[in-house]
Amino acid sequence: MDLMTLLGDLEEALARLNDAGLRHLSIAPANRAFSACEEAPAEHGAFRPENGPAPEPPPLSARPDRRPAQPRPLQPEISSAATAQEALAEERSGAEPAPSEVSALEALRFKFRDCMACKLGTTRNRLVFGTGAVRPPILFIGEGPGAEEDQQGLPFVGRAGALLTGLIAALGLTRDDVYITNVVKCRPPGNRTPEPDEVASCRPILLRQIELLDPRLIVTLGNVPLKALRPDAAGITKERGRTFSFGRWTVLPTFHPSYLLRNAREIPTCWLDFRRASREAFGTD
Repeated sequence: MDLMTLLGDLEEALARLNDAGLRHLSIAPANRAFSACEEAPAEHGAFRPENGPAPEPPPLSARPDRRPAQPRPLQPEISSAATAQEALAEERSGAEPAPSEVSALEALRFKFRDCMACKLGTTRNRLVFGTGAVRPPILFIGEGPGAEEDQQGLPFVGRAGALLTGLIAALGLTRDDVYITNVVKCRPPGNRTPEPDEVASCRPILLRQIELLDPRLIVTLGNVPLKALRPDAAGITKERGRTFSFGRWTVLPTFHPSYLLRNAREIPTCWLDFRRASREAFGTD
């Protein structure tokens, strides 16, 4: 499928948001963000659950917290994309990542570049580690790489990625402002659901990414990442939009973009979750 067809699909999806009364949305920033994603260099993706007891999140090594101990009060509403851009610029003004933080993330990528801990390592083309800001206000977690992600080594670059990029752009942000990764880092053959041993093999990588990135908010996309962080969750249709805690982080579940492509009527509902994510991530002191 060519670029114009993909952009047409995204334009149609965002048009439904406008029809739902979300008039500030524009296809233009989504186009720019998608184009930037397509032109990104190939450096270094969707996943479905199982029920089980809810174990406590495994302890992660302590890291000095750059945020206040008390929760930050939230803005009543992020009313425009410009508001999110201004909030992000203000947050970054005195908080550039330390070289050690950047190097620690790259060291993690390097450590697992040739990972063969599960059978997915024998069939992958590229390991898809993740991409974005080192100190992201929002960390998006999907399931696993698809065919295009496996070829490019980047998460969410197919049709579902175009929709995700457009939703992020509608908040006044770009993919470089957030961080995007998946639960499993290698493509399951035929895009099948990752198996329990594959999820378990990648879990230490994901937990270390969360610790190093230390986002303001984690947004899980679909059932698989939701269950990876909260195994006793009822399922995405019941849990979406309802925050919960994972360690010291707040998690907001919402639909996976590939689900939205099949069920466009749920896009306005997902947009409400993205608006809430923006409020949670850009709280005021």
